[in-house]
Amino acid sequence: MVPRRLLSAPCVLEVERKFRALAVRELTQRGGDPHFQSLRKLPPKRIRDTYYDRTNILSSAGAWVRRRNGGWEAKIRKGGDFTNSRFEELTNPRDIAAYVQSVTGAADAAASAGCNFGLAATADFCTRRETWIADGEFRIVLDAIDFGHEVGEVELQLVLAGVGDEEPSEARKQEAAAAMDERVEAFMKRYAWAFAPGEPKGKLTAYFEKFNTGRQA
Repeated sequence: MVPRRLLSAPCVLEVERKFRALAVRELTQRGGDPHFQSLRKLPPKRIRDTYYDRTNILSSAGAWVRRRNGGWEAKIRKGGDFTNSRFEELTNPRDIAAYVQSVTGAADAAASAGCNFGLAATADFCTRRETWIADGEFRIVLDAIDFGHEVGEVELQLVLAGVGDEEPSEARKQEAAAAMDERVEAFMKRYAWAFAPGEPKGKLTAYFEKFNTGRQA
């Protein structure tokens, strides 16, 4: 019998570009020129986010760990800035624990998710999210947060498979994320009529400013 080759876990990349608000009262397929090729609105969602860190070590490394509606997520920055970001996403608690331990060097970071990976809560808020899928793959989201802030994002995701039992290389991740970012930028320029001008402010930046914690994300 020929042994089965082990397959590496796929890598999930996400690129997002923030916008301040929609420039139209209601986002529709033919609301501006040029029209969207397609536009599908999803049911609104309520999201509860709790963010965790350890003396700002994770945020300083360009990473965020959060519990969203009961499930754990980690976002590891692969480029960009606070407005235009490229991330690798982790959702497996074992992967999150290993990453947190690699950054913090703390033994208790390898503990189960039930111990919050040895991290402390730094922010907690609820969001009402409206979502549209444009041109079949671009996700437009508009978030209204419970402390009075609003911000939107255009997102694009890619599942990057490894080769055999090897995970995708860092160079391959960076190349794929850069190409995705170019596509999101081109999408927003093409449909500029949909997005209000002005500098957007991320949810965590607004949260930390409002509650005087002096941190950004």
